[in-house]
Amino acid sequence: MEIYKLIPTNFFAILNCKNQEIYVRCLAEIFKTYEQGSILGMEKSIAHQVVCDVLETMPADTIIEGDEELIDVRGKASAILRRFEECGWIDIDVSNDYVEIMNFRDYAITIIQALNNISQDTFYGYGDDSHEFRGYIYTVYTLLTTENPEFAMVLDQVYKNTIAFVREIRKLDSRLKFYIKTILDNNEIRDLISLLVNYKVELVDQAYYRLKTSDNVNKYKLEIIKRMEEYQSNDVIMDLIAKDYMLLSNNNYELAKARANKKVDDIIDIYNSLARIIDEIDNKNKIYVNSTIAKIKFLLNDDENVIGKLTSILKFTGNSIKKYKTDQALKTISPLFNIRTHRIINNNSLFTPRGIYWHAESQFLLENDITPSDAMQEAFYKEFETDFSEDVIKKYLNHVFEKQNLIKASELLTTDLSDEAVLRLLYILVYSGEEMNYFILPLPTTIKHNRFDMNDFQIIRGNRP
Repeated sequence: MEIYKLIPTNFFAILNCKNQEIYVRCLAEIFKTYEQGSILGMEKSIAHQVVCDVLETMPADTIIEGDEELIDVRGKASAILRRFEECGWIDIDVSNDYVEIMNFRDYAITIIQALNNISQDTFYGYGDDSHEFRGYIYTVYTLLTTENPEFAMVLDQVYKNTIAFVREIRKLDSRLKFYIKTILDNNEIRDLISLLVNYKVELVDQAYYRLKTSDNVNKYKLEIIKRMEEYQSNDVIMDLIAKDYMLLSNNNYELAKARANKKVDDIIDIYNSLARIIDEIDNKNKIYVNSTIAKIKFLLNDDENVIGKLTSILKFTGNSIKKYKTDQALKTISPLFNIRTHRIINNNSLFTPRGIYWHAESQFLLENDITPSDAMQEAFYKEFETDFSEDVIKKYLNHVFEKQNLIKASELLTTDLSDEAVLRLLYILVYSGEEMNYFILPLPTTIKHNRFDMNDFQIIRGNRP
């Protein structure tokens, strides 16, 4: 990839410097205005004003690298535009009317679009500027089921939309891995609940759910594969496609036909493998939700019970090991346990004389009273057996929705800040969706708990608009 033969060597300098955030914001705002203007470019004075508007929102003592002596906003804006031109992001031309016209370079447009896409990768929304699955598979299906003699064009568009769909699945999978990793990195209830809210709203409601419903590949998969196989088995169609690929294959017909066949094979292979990939995403979704709730349950336990004490011991030991103080941690917790050790074992110590055996007439199990050890084990497991099934949550919310169609999580915890109330709130969050007829909307406010804070959110009756 000879990228620096296409773009200047200092092109990326503005993305790796002291003022990188200022530069990126200015680029984004200028580009937004640029796209709404004339095809032939925008006046430099307009771009200058856009940069001034951005700088007005920043501290007055903001220093522009390379022009530290500049104080006024207009001077700083001029320096920023000059920097963009030096690094090859923009061109400044003079029209016949002696008006300076600014245009972005072709490669700069591609990079800015990529930066905009990256900034949207963590939000799978419904708007025009958001990242979403919608349309890719349906477009493929429509292209293949509509009569069109331009077979090469159809094949190229099918391939591009299929690759775009796969790319979105990979991004979703990567985001799921990020959330799963956060379970290990966070030991605060506040952080885990906040991440669970973001996960539910960002990925599940707006990406994962859509992948399983409106953008479900299984609706169209068999028909798409069937049409691709028909293409491949039809010599006339493949011949027409190969002829269109001749220019890309150095006028070599065999190479062009091989290129066409490979593209069809790749499409068929992708659709045959998507089911396995989506199953893996299903599994990761379950792992994250179950692991997060289990960890929050574990952290919620009071210090007075067995689990709370074990939590404190494990936290202390884990933090000590992270600080490379393993020996000190083991010495500290060793008095808590009394385990006998045998340093020397000889053959005689393992010998047990054979006793007399009587065959009993009848043998049966006796119901013994629960020992303290058994009672402790039973209590330990009951800590994790709180039943918040979908039916229980639905009944609870139906009672709430009788009075109002939306309620804040903070309002549900106003009169009850118990661990059970917090867990109920978590299950309300997890179960939200069309099947349960309510959805979640994050709020900027904070819920004050006696042991932790958590981000507030609304629980709204009905399906997401």
